[in-house]
Formats: sequence, C-alpha cells, structure tokens
Amino acid sequence: MTSSEGGEAVLLVGEGTSFSAALSRIVATETNDITSGTDDITRETDNIAGGRGLRITATCLQTKEEALRHHGSAHNIHTITHSGSSVLFEVDCTRLSECVCLRGRQFDRCCSNTFSSVCVCSCVGVLKEEGEVLVSLCNGQGGTPADRPMREWHNSWQVVAMAAEAGLILNEVRSFDGEKPDSYQSTGYRSQDKGFHAEQGVTHVFSRSVACSAPQRKDMKQHILGGRPLTYHIPAELSHYIHRGFLSNSNHPVRLVQDFLVQALEREWPVSMVTEHLPLLIHSSPQRLNACCPEIQDTHTHCEGEECVGEGEECVGVGGYVLRPSLLPQVEILREEREHREREEVLHGVSGLVFQRVHISPWSPPAFHELLLWGAWPKASQSIPDLGRSLERLLTPYGLSLAEEQGSLWLAAEPMGRLGRLWADDLTDGVSVCLNLDLLASLVYSLPDWRLLWSPDPRFLNHFLLRPLPEQPFHPFSLFPQSFVYDISFWAGPDWQEAAFHALVREASREMVENVTLIDTYTPNTQTDTHPDVTHTYTTNTLTDTHPDYTFA
Repeated sequence: MTSSEGGEAVLLVGEGTSFSAALSRIVATETNDITSGTDDITRETDNIAGGRGLRITATCLQTKEEALRHHGSAHNIHTITHSGSSVLFEVDCTRLSECVCLRGRQFDRCCSNTFSSVCVCSCVGVLKEEGEVLVSLCNGQGGTPADRPMREWHNSWQVVAMAAEAGLILNEVRSFDGEKPDSYQSTGYRSQDKGFHAEQGVTHVFSRSVACSAPQRKDMKQHILGGRPLTYHIPAELSHYIHRGFLSNSNHPVRLVQDFLVQALEREWPVSMVTEHLPLLIHSSPQRLNACCPEIQDTHTHCEGEECVGEGEECVGVGGYVLRPSLLPQVEILREEREHREREEVLHGVSGLVFQRVHISPWSPPAFHELLLWGAWPKASQSIPDLGRSLERLLTPYGLSLAEEQGSLWLAAEPMGRLGRLWADDLTDGVSVCLNLDLLASLVYSLPDWRLLWSPDPRFLNHFLLRPLPEQPFHPFSLFPQSFVYDISFWAGPDWQEAAFHALVREASREMVENVTLIDTYTPNTQTDTHPDVTHTYTTNTLTDTHPDYTFA
C-alpha cells in the first residue's frame, strides 16, 4: 500500500494490541498522536500518526485465536478494524519481506515499541526509499544523550549502532506520552501483565543514510599556453570534491557565506568579482609558490610530475604542474592585468576550489573553497586595519578573532584555528585578503564537521533552500553519530612518505577517518650483528572514525 493509494502507509510492527487501537482511534478522530509530547527533545516535529489519510496496518506474531485469549484483545481488534485500519496475524517481524500478506507493499513509516537490530533490518525491506522507522523505548533504553539520565552504553539497546546495521541514521528524538490515549496499556515482555515504565519514554526516528560510493581517480584535460591539451588526473582521495558547483548560483552554504561577506564589505568598499574561469592545474615551482604563498609548504602540493603528459612533452617535478594549493599564483597575473586598467580603489575578488596535501585532522580539509580579495591603495598598510575591523565586526558574533603576526592580520576561531589572513605590500600598494570559505561556512552556520559541506544527502541542502541567515544555525540530520578509535601498526621502509599514508587512509576510508595521530616510531639498531640490514621503522598511529551523515556498520 502506497501513499498514492489512500494516504501515508504506516506499519505497526508487532503491535496488534492496545497501542494499535489507540493510534487507529487517534487517526480516525484526526487528533494528535501519543509520540508528539510537549517536551520535544531535539526540535519541533510533525506528528507521527496525526493528520488525514493515514492507512495503518498492525501486525501480530500470534494467530488470531491465540491473540484473542488475552484480556482486551477482542476489543482492540474491533477498534482497529472499525477505524479503517487492519490487523495481520502470524507475521514474523524479523522476516517482513518474506510475509505473503506484505509482499509487494511498501510503507512510509514502520513503528515499533521494542528494539531489535534484526527487526529493524527487516523493516528496511518494506520501507519506501524516503521512509522512516520509529522506535519508542523507555527512558534510558536507547543509549543516547536524549535519555535523561543516560545509561552506560553497554547497558542499553545501543540504537544508533544497531540501526547502522540496517543502513539507518538517527534523525530525530521525540518525547513519548504514554498517558495521552486512554486505551493504551503498556505490557511487558512476551505479553506478560507486568508493564513497562513509559514515563519520559523516547521515540527514535530513523531514516536511510546515503550510500557511500568508492572513490576513483578522475582523468582531466586542460588547455595550456599555445592551445595544447594537457591530460592530468585527480587523485582518488580527492575525486568527490570535483565538479560540485558550490560557488555557482546555488544555495550551498559556501556560496551563501561568500555572498554574506561580499555584500557586507560592499557597504564600505566597492567589490568587483572576477567571473572568468581559472584552471585547477597551474604551472609552478616550489620557489614561485613560496614567493606568493609562504605559509604553504611545497610538500603540501599535489605535484602531477610525470603523470601530467601533454602532446609531445612531459611535465617535470621541478617547475612542473601542480593542483593549485591557493588562488594566489593565478591572482598575481590577474592583479597585474586589472591594475593596469583600473587604478581606482576597488576590491577585486575571485573564489574557487584549492587543494592542499595535509594530514588528516578534524579541521584540515584537503580541498576547500578560497575567497581572495585584492586591491591597490596608497599607503596600503594603513588600509589593512580598516578591512580587519570590518571583518571583525561582521564575524565576531560567531566567535572569530583577529591577531597580528609578522605583518599580517590572521582570522581565527575555535576549534577551527586559522580561517584567513590580511596583508599589505607598500611597494606595490597592494592589499590582499585570503579566506577559507569552507571553514567560515562551518563557523557561521554552526556545522559540527566541515565534511557536511560535501554531503551528497539532499537533506543537507534542503536546510539552505530558503537561503537562511547565518543567525539560523544548522540542525544536524544525523544525531549522535558513532565514533570508533583504532590503533594501526606497521613497518615502514626507507621510502616511507607520511603524506602518502594519509592519502591512502582518505581513499580507503572514503573520508570517514576524522583524525590520525602518530603515537610512536621505533627504528632498530642496525649496527648489531642480528639485524645488520634492517632499514625499516615501526610506526603506530591512532585512527578516529566518525562521520556526520554516514553510518558505520
């Protein structure tokens, strides 16, 4: 039964009892349901069973004859069927997709008042793609911070971990009001007369997590000077950052933050954004990069080297091609062109994706969007404090602070660290501002993790459809994500490169590893007779796995 065939289809799993009768009566009278108590734990939510056009199907493991032996069952079954709902008997909730009477049917919501990972996995087999699984438990049973007080994790149903086995994430947590329907009676294990303590009960709302695709190397082509095509590749660990279009006319928070910054600065300075396309691959050398980007080490660049082959020539490691680690090398050319034509005091701006080969840590994205603003002013160094104060007034409410260091003003916030810098060159009258838009978007929209910006889950972008102001923080659609910590040890040879190890971890984990910490290294004494040829180092690292919108099963 689908929603197009008479409204939303709701399956009550193993609930051919007073609970099903209570919900059926509520739907029939179009009142609120018992899972929308006044004490919303996470946010305001819609009623689970309230509203018009719901079609409820209750299921029971027992035969009808066995069920009728229980006190009140005949009345409950009568209430369910005469309210327009139905009851199915002899339904094994661990094999719902194999049930003949459910074959070919899909439901918008599957509800249960007990928890079993096998049962939840079974529900997914009859659940629509965008459907929900609702599990109501006694306070403390869920094993999440929504329980008051929260039990020890091992002394709970561990609902987030168990639901992950079915590819589900926890979206919402609602209070459960077991006293609202007069006819609802909580019964205990195996239909015994002893009831559960339903006070302060919690309803957990689960939905499918998006599938996590395997990263693959992407081949790219770019035309260089002279119009010759140049073929290069994007490493597999960076492939899902390419061609996402966040800075086009979109509602992505990176674009919203850029508009927010530019519009605010335009109140005091004219800003002209560059519209021409800037290539991802640039021809550079460590010396040239260090001249314009002194804070970027040459080991932080993705040098294409011999992989970057044009027609009749090869790139070389020194003075070869790299994926741009910053927009600054390209802006130097734009700066000269525009300042020859326009000498008035205008802030020119350009934004785009940049790549840096950084170690895995919570606030160090390997790819991010950079916003560069530059202009020419007489006595440029005197203009930097004014620009800094403008940005400080704009971003201080979100926790940003300014600090001067080695002639530059640095923008920083906790826990991200540095988000950008401002500097001047009095020799050229140049003023420059370089900002990390991804970290700024995480800051102003209160994102718990920068990786959410790259989420393929449509629920993330749905939050920004109406272009909310930064004052409206983001509400995560995956609550209480799991975190796992592993130690990994191995022997590393003389050609060991730590950056390559981090790139491999990114690729193998599909960006699910949040942090890699080096614990210790051990190199044997090669001067002894027992190990004369040992040139390897024993390395131990700690990997922390967690992701804001994927499941870990």
